Amino acid sequence: MAQYNMVDYFNDIDKKGLKKTWHSILSKTLNKTFESRIFIIDNFGELYEIGLEYVNKNTKKEMGKYYTPKDVAAVMAKWLINLKGEKICDVGCGCGNLILSYLDTIGPDEAIKLINNGNLYLYDLDEIALNICKYSIAIKYGKELLSKIKTKSGDFLAQNVKLPQNCKVISNPPYFKIKEYGENWKITKVIKDSKELYSAFIEKIITQSMASVIITPYSFIGSDKFYSLRQIMNNYNGFIVSFDNVPGNIFHGRKHGIFNTNTGNSVRAAITVVENAANIKGFRVSPLIRFKAEERSKVLNNDFLWNLINERYQVVNTQTKAFYKCHKDLLKILDCWEKNSDDKLGNIINSSIGEKIYLPTTCRYFTVGSKRNLKRNGKRVICVKDKEKYNYVYCLLNSTFAYWYWRLYDGGINCPLAIINNIPIFYNKLTATQKNEIDSLAHEMQECEEKYLVYKMNAGKSQENIKFPIEYRQRINKIFFKALGINESTAILAKIHSSSLFDNREFDDNE
Repeated sequence: MAQYNMVDYFNDIDKKGLKKTWHSILSKTLNKTFESRIFIIDNFGELYEIGLEYVNKNTKKEMGKYYTPKDVAAVMAKWLINLKGEKICDVGCGCGNLILSYLDTIGPDEAIKLINNGNLYLYDLDEIALNICKYSIAIKYGKELLSKIKTKSGDFLAQNVKLPQNCKVISNPPYFKIKEYGENWKITKVIKDSKELYSAFIEKIITQSMASVIITPYSFIGSDKFYSLRQIMNNYNGFIVSFDNVPGNIFHGRKHGIFNTNTGNSVRAAITVVENAANIKGFRVSPLIRFKAEERSKVLNNDFLWNLINERYQVVNTQTKAFYKCHKDLLKILDCWEKNSDDKLGNIINSSIGEKIYLPTTCRYFTVGSKRNLKRNGKRVICVKDKEKYNYVYCLLNSTFAYWYWRLYDGGINCPLAIINNIPIFYNKLTATQKNEIDSLAHEMQECEEKYLVYKMNAGKSQENIKFPIEYRQRINKIFFKALGINESTAILAKIHSSSLFDNREFDDNE
């Protein structure tokens, strides 16, 4: 029997279309009348993705599909095992990485028992992907189980689609902006506010299941448009692990069928585990995790990730609308900072009145405020209304505190004005001596801004920035620690700037 290869695959797609091609591949594989070194269960997801690209480069983008890497799926599966729920549901199952990982984790005997008892449910809008998932399970655990796997192809948000009683869910929902509402949807405040498909999935999953493990973009943790979702989450409990996308990212690998020049998916992701333990409200949240590509196997370990999560359950309200992503050993410093602050930065700065400070909108490893008008795209001008406080604001923006606040409540690409405005300030806590020290240090930095100019190319244009030596930031931090009555060494803040959880040195890079 000739080996089925990629040339055969593309020829079949041309002749029969993608749906019939995959039905043939799956049926023949199930009945063992098909031979291929390439078309095996472990490769089905990527091969289908290649097929989508071959048929229409827009298809995958329109579906908002990001296939779950196997190492991420393994982490999620291990967390799902200990959660409440007799029935197992994979919502947005795609080609099955998540559910296959879960079945692998519980072992073949338990997997067959689960399926035989009719307790496995698969949901996906994409009928081909759903079929690949279903057949992959039957190929692996026995073709007699094919009829026992419960599937639902269609819009998960339709009101007639309901999760079964006593279920727990594993899910990688679609990540796509809602352009128009489905005709059978229940239009909730979460949907109206966020206009994001993934947040609508989170809402329906957590309100209809006993427990769940969901991987999504991390933007729901802090962005204002997801506040109504976080209010819903107040009624439940669990933990959230959030990941940065530099230097390494969670959705690694080539993106088939998307029009851009990146070679890897750049979503900043979060894994949300809804435990629903008794008599607890809110979610514990990890810091925003950075790791290098070569550290991936160390990071994607359940015990390691578990140890990063602090013990504080966060519940949002009108005063604190977002979850913050804080290192567990920095919680006391954060509490001290907020307790001793009597104002917000937004109350002493202005867009047009006062002495100017220029601030790049991007801040990968640190923030910079400058007296110099930087020659770059993407900059913000803030004016300090009170001349007496100008140097304090200047030093604050060049300290760890401003950068940390952005990492706590955002941490994306740009630093939004809302984040800057909300930075807690403690000018009145500085003694006269400390104010003089701040003035002196600010003048020293302002006089040498030109000396530390750096340039990077972005979209073919040179972007100017200032890269002060780390020692300046450390000197500012020490003055601020003293003003706040914090007795710890400022060296503890180095991890905030580091490019890796495994290296607590500051990463001295531009942007």
